Amino acid sequence: MRFLPIALLVAATAVAQQRLFDPTDAPARASAAAVLSYGVAASKTDGEVGVERLHAAIATACHCLPAGSAARAAAAELRAEAGGAKALAKQVAALAADLSFRPVAEAELPAGVPGFAVLDEIEIRTYPTYRMVKTAMKDGSMGAFWPLFNHIKDNDIAMTTPVQVDYAEDGERQREASMAFLYGSPDLGPLRKDGAVEVVDVPALTVLTLGSRGYDRKSRVEELRARMDAWLADHPEWQAVGPMRTMGYNSPSVAGNRRYFEVQIPIAPKAGKGQDAQ
Repeated sequence: MRFLPIALLVAATAVAQQRLFDPTDAPARASAAAVLSYGVAASKTDGEVGVERLHAAIATACHCLPAGSAARAAAAELRAEAGGAKALAKQVAALAADLSFRPVAEAELPAGVPGFAVLDEIEIRTYPTYRMVKTAMKDGSMGAFWPLFNHIKDNDIAMTTPVQVDYAEDGERQREASMAFLYGSPDLGPLRKDGAVEVVDVPALTVLTLGSRGYDRKSRVEELRARMDAWLADHPEWQAVGPMRTMGYNSPSVAGNRRYFEVQIPIAPKAGKGQDAQ
């Protein structure tokens, strides 16, 4: 099932990405961020020569970044940008910030659970079995948050990140169905029902994931989901095997441009298809 109408899907997938993120891409991203930052600084101090250096920095970053990556596509768009130098420098600075982005770490990850790898690049990630306490999303996010918080406080269980929100299909749309806090270890506490919350184990799974800075507003979640839907359509060796979920890494005290969340789709290889999705 498509999560968005086709017209909106096309509009939301303007960032082209033909390849999955690979950890070996990290040095190239760091180099590109440094080159772009130099170009922005030069554009502010050296007049026309500085503007030329800004354009040269964008071209160099394009060559640094892996072909087929979303970052390379974003740099290529900037290279073709015909706007003024000031506006271009602002866009280049934003891309450099995205390439070097690291989320604010407010709590530890559970044992064995993977966390942030990269911003705005689709990746395949494997999760081990983990334990969490969840509750239905009946009264919005705060209505779900407090029963979970009271549970971990009453049971002396440390807060971790991320906070997981699972979605459920509701006709042609998806809606937030439950919120969960992950336990620091699958050995903590018994599996049980505790009033409005329930402690459960999540089996090991593989997900397609895409991370973003900012708030997990509906429109942004839909945009990220559409990009992953498009990637799955281009890679028929993989199939979605469960509803979408989001992983939130920050509390309300973290400013919007420093916040980080992920949209994820559980996936598995299709029977008879190869497992090499690169």
